[in-house]
Amino acid sequence: MIHNKEYEITPVISIVMSVYNGAEYLKEAVESILTQTFIDFEFIIINDGSTDNSLEIIKSYADTRIIAINQENTGLARALNNGIRVARGKYIARMDADDISLPERLKLQYDFLEKYPQVVVVGGNANVIDKDGTYVYTSSQLLEWNLIQSRLPHTPFFHSSTMYRKSSFERVGGYPEIYRIEDVVFFNKLARIGELRNLSDVLIKYRLTSTAVTAKSSRSDGVIIQSIMLDAINGSITSAQKEKLKALTVNRSPSWKKSMYHLHISKKYLWNNFQPKLARKNLLKSMYYNPFLLEPLVLLLFSFMSKRLISFIYTKGKK
Repeated sequence: MIHNKEYEITPVISIVMSVYNGAEYLKEAVESILTQTFIDFEFIIINDGSTDNSLEIIKSYADTRIIAINQENTGLARALNNGIRVARGKYIARMDADDISLPERLKLQYDFLEKYPQVVVVGGNANVIDKDGTYVYTSSQLLEWNLIQSRLPHTPFFHSSTMYRKSSFERVGGYPEIYRIEDVVFFNKLARIGELRNLSDVLIKYRLTSTAVTAKSSRSDGVIIQSIMLDAINGSITSAQKEKLKALTVNRSPSWKKSMYHLHISKKYLWNNFQPKLARKNLLKSMYYNPFLLEPLVLLLFSFMSKRLISFIYTKGKK
């Protein structure tokens, strides 16, 4: 372990980031943390068995606040638990290897958690970008605890925007090793011991990739995932259910994943940031990768409607 030489005292914040074959965006992610205005932190980066040059990129940084952990691939939950286990900070800030933290992020969240001791975890809004870094829309997350509580078990967070108390992490037993829903289960367990909140500020640039959207793009799969998630939150998930979760997301063809990715992007251009031409561009790509999917065709027809009518249909559909 590399200790922070600039600070003799224990760092206040431990940023924890797991990396698995994340070389494409890793430098942007790392440098967005190293340029934070709040500097009293340690940055724990777990290389979770990457087969690309992620480890070489991590080693290329001389900043003494970085603590690199190199391990065999274990999956996100165990990698995060391993990193947080050695973290010395009072607060844990999550970061993903394909996202970007804005400069004031740590300062804003630290100040908030210091002011509100009843809050166990705080997130924030995001400028959502696509895989190439192009702006898609700005989120509008629920902010207040009563509103967030009414929407549970739906997670109110971008995972990589969150900061939470290490003591709270330890109290709920850390991240459960359940593929794809480890964060949802974790935050719902935290909700039983304190408040969840979001800042109105944009804290990160959140990158949409094919792996980020495939777990929640299919409605039929979503019903199954929701049922398993509720069992996991209540501590009654079975091994068979864990395997089912993996099968719903891992055992998908590359073309299916690409189709779901472009479908997801197109929805954001219709519902969240009305740009019908960009929506149609992504819908056509979705249809190219999966010509038997009906939803892109329906949305393509919607894309020629007025903004007001599309907004009305979207609002009615959410009720």
